Amino acid sequence: MTMQAVLDFLGSYSHLVYLVAQNAVLALSVYITLMAGQLSIACIGFMAIGAYASALLSMNAGVPYPVSLLLAALVSGGIAFLIGGPILRLKGVYLAITTVGFGELVRFTALNSDYMGGAMGLSGIPAATETWHVFAFLVLLIYGFHQLQRSRHGRALVAIGRDEMAARTMGIPITRYKVAAFVAGAMMASVTGSFAAHHSNYLSPSEFNFSAAVLVLIYAVFGGLRNHWGPVLGAVVLTMLPEMFRFLQDWRMIIYGVSVLIVVVFVPDGLLEFRKLFRRRKDRTAHAAAPASGVHKA
Repeated sequence: MTMQAVLDFLGSYSHLVYLVAQNAVLALSVYITLMAGQLSIACIGFMAIGAYASALLSMNAGVPYPVSLLLAALVSGGIAFLIGGPILRLKGVYLAITTVGFGELVRFTALNSDYMGGAMGLSGIPAATETWHVFAFLVLLIYGFHQLQRSRHGRALVAIGRDEMAARTMGIPITRYKVAAFVAGAMMASVTGSFAAHHSNYLSPSEFNFSAAVLVLIYAVFGGLRNHWGPVLGAVVLTMLPEMFRFLQDWRMIIYGVSVLIVVVFVPDGLLEFRKLFRRRKDRTAHAAAPASGVHKA
């Protein structure tokens, strides 16, 4: 494939490429909290905060686009830091429910605030985001996660996720790492929201609902949580799948649901570990053939 063919493809499917990159970043924002064993679904809430903060800064204060992204991320990070301590004392489903409640709180605040556009949404946001901005941010995050997982901080997060009590016994500051992961995920989601606001030029509270939060979690689990490539792969496949089967019209979403179900049931470790399924079958076949071969020789 020539460079011109690549450019033509990106030009024809620029919105799809944008969505793939956006969803991959959101999946990574969930993954970093899951590394520390925290089932947080607050990413859509922080995405909304970033989107509205960046849009309002640009529209009402004339703040330049890059600065509005940075300030919105700092606002989200500050909120995550303030609520992270109390929230992260919870675990499992209780943490998930609390973070869903946080996301709904943010959405209903936007829904009932005239300053934020209310139910009609916020329009007239300056257009500034290009597809390559989101893609470049994704590449930067992938590199950052690669470095993180090779560092002692990454190993500490993994240790906390596997056995929090054992990690505490080893002297790892549990609360500090949990809050740091929560803040990092919030800032990543916030930047994605800022990108979205300046890409579509319009914001609606309905974009940041509960189903959107669950979908991001599905991206991460579908791809696999062994490393950062799993959430990226899950986001890429599940974002492109409805487009690949668009010719089937309404049936494409049924295929989407069946695909998720098959992977979750048969490959619970995620799509990234799919090759291990065939490896295990090959090993079982080899073990079954070995006794038969031995009897034949006797």
